[in-house]
Amino acid sequence: MTVKECYERAVSFLPEVPEDNTDMQKHMIAWCNALLGDTINYENIWRRVNKLPELDTPPKVKTQTDEIPYNEKMVAGAFPYGMAQFVFRENDDISSSREFYNRYVTALTEMIPLEYTEITDFYR
Repeated sequence: MTVKECYERAVSFLPEVPEDNTDMQKHMIAWCNALLGDTINYENIWRRVNKLPELDTPPKVKTQTDEIPYNEKMVAGAFPYGMAQFVFRENDDISSSREFYNRYVTALTEMIPLEYTEITDFYR
């Protein structure tokens, strides 16, 4: 998913037509970079489970056409909600901003993969 696709999905949650919110497009890259920093630990859990190298620092996007460089399931399932929280806050709709923040956090926690490990019983 590109930054622009994520933004368009986030704006689709607004109860108005997207053309009314073209002034917010200038923020989409900054918002995406904030989400990349916010979710690096979730990405690293996914990478650890899938035996991929972990990231030390969050990557950055520079243009609207950049692909968001995290696992697609997390990006498609959580990032639009995370970006929507910023969109609603920009529209001074704090209640909806909180609602979409809660959806964002819920989506992130539901996407954490399970890592099965051996349990050692120290009490035997």
